[in-house]
Parts: sequence; C-alpha cells; structure tokens
Amino acid sequence: MYTVGIVGLGQIAYSIDKDPNRDIIWSHIGAYKTFENIEIKAICDISSDVVEEVKNDCNIKLGYSDYNKMLDYNKFDIVSICTPISSHYDIIKKCVSCGVKAIFCEKTLCNSVEDAKKIIKLCEDNNVVLAVNHILRWDNLNITIKKLIENKAIGDIYSIVGYGDTALHTSASHLIDMMCFFAGSPEWVVGTKQNDFIRVAHGVEDHGGIGIVKFKSNIIGFIKATSTSQYRYMYELDILGEEGRIKIYNNGKDFDIYKYSRDNNSAGTNYQSLQLVENKPQINKNERMVDAIEDIIRCLEKGGSPISNGSTSLNTIKIIEGLKKSSDEIQIVSLVDNLDISFA
Repeated sequence: MYTVGIVGLGQIAYSIDKDPNRDIIWSHIGAYKTFENIEIKAICDISSDVVEEVKNDCNIKLGYSDYNKMLDYNKFDIVSICTPISSHYDIIKKCVSCGVKAIFCEKTLCNSVEDAKKIIKLCEDNNVVLAVNHILRWDNLNITIKKLIENKAIGDIYSIVGYGDTALHTSASHLIDMMCFFAGSPEWVVGTKQNDFIRVAHGVEDHGGIGIVKFKSNIIGFIKATSTSQYRYMYELDILGEEGRIKIYNNGKDFDIYKYSRDNNSAGTNYQSLQLVENKPQINKNERMVDAIEDIIRCLEKGGSPISNGSTSLNTIKIIEGLKKSSDEIQIVSLVDNLDISFA
C-alpha cells in the first residue's frame, strides 16, 4: 500500500473534477482514488474550512493547515504539491528531508532556472522520484504524434508553431512543454512579453508572450501565448517537416497529417502541395492523471524518471524565463553555456 499526502487543496487538487464540462479525471485526489493500493493518508491547506470539507467529502482521516506538521508527523511514499509556484521549492526541500520517496509537483516546477536546478539535484542526490504535472506528456494523442515524428512520418522537422493563451507559467507552459516534447532541449530564445493584459496568479504577475526558440535539434519554434482574458483558452500546434505537416487543433483533441503530393494540385505542373491524408479525432483517449500516477509508481518500483520530470520541466522554465529576459533586455538569450549566437 502506498501512502499519499497532498499539500494545497485548490482546483487541481480536488474541485476541478466537479466541472461538468470535464469528462476525464483532472484532480490529484480523483486520480489517487482510482487505485486500490493507494491511501490518501493526509491533506493540507492554509484554510481549515477547506481541509474539513475535503476530508468529509473524500473520506480522508487526517487534515492539517501546516505542511511542516503534516510531513513531520507522517511518513509518505508520495506527496502531491498543488500550491502556488512560489512555494514549491521550500515544500520540496521539506519533503526530501522527511524521507518522501516520490513528489508529484504541479507545473511549473518553480519560477527560476536556478531554483529548478537545485530541486533536481536535491531529488537526484536523495533518490527521490520527481514528477511535474505537465499532463499533456501522458496524453495518448501526443505520445502517438511523438512516435510519428521519431519514425520520420513527415521527414525531419523544420519548425513548430504553437498557439496558446496568456500567462507563461500558469497556462502556456503546457504549450511550451509540448514544443520541447517534440523538439528537444532549447538552445536560445528571443521574444517579447505581453503587457496589455497581465494575469495575476496567487498575487504574482504572470505575463503572456510571443517568442522564437532555437532547439538543439535545429528545429525552430514560434510561440504565441497571449490573450486578454485567462478564460480565453487556446492550444494548437503546427509541426512542419520536410515531407509533410502535422496539425494539432481543437484544443489538443484532434490532429491531421498532411503529405506533399502532385495529386489535385493547382500550384502548377511538377509542383507538390500539402494534401490531407489522415484525420485523427481523439484517438485512444486516456485518463492522463491516472497514467501519470502509474508512471510514478513504475519509477518507485523499477527506477528511472517519469515522462514529465524535473529535467523536462527545466527546459520549459528556461524558455519562459529566457523570453522574459529577452523582452526586458532586448536581446537574444542563450539557454546553454558558452553558446556563440550568430546569424552569419
């Protein structure tokens, strides 16, 4: 039996599953409750009223308003951290010091590249499994597309264009993480922050932005992550390769595959144009949060890292913070050491 503690009882921890428009499990508690070999032993939130509500609603025995006490008084195999981003670093340090074996942290891992590096090293040094809830990495549709790219279904990839909503850490980090999932580690970024609308999450300003990313794979990424309301959601990716194109749309639920062809081509004799060859609507829809927890348990039992981990999250943070720095200082920002950026 695996024992679980949950710090933070906001939407992603609990209440998000009460939204009737969501037809799969999104919450940590909802996902843990599907496992017969997992017990949610204790929960914690700064609001004692919320703690009592969730305890009663979910039949959980122990509740705390101080995560230090929860971790000092109990032993946990897994702890979910569902608190504001600025608190992640301190809570993770406490979890590691108390012998927690696996941490499932909400995205993004933290607000700074340096803190992310410290967290990754701390968990590695203490053999703690670290998973970060960039949930789209566990989505069967994206896993299918990843395999198509690896198998050269549209040849070598030239560019990835991502369209998302505002707030780089809070919302658009999913879009940026998927660009890294398909393109690999970033090399440099240039961009500009959105200033006409700035989302405030837990008292912290979280800008949207537009940028260009050069990946080590030589793929170029274009990011559009702006809107004038946090409730105007958008998630689309357009992946262009030497032999075709993959378009992810309908907020990540569907994708199309295009190939270059001379058939039905109005461009001219001997020209090839992109022709739709396959439509994939919501293929193999899966319970992503449940699969994420299964991935964590697999790592506890067999070793290795979850598909979304500290190192993959670090790449996303590098792009976000690099884009903001580029905007503030009007420069191209290197995301690797000793990189000579030249356009000659």
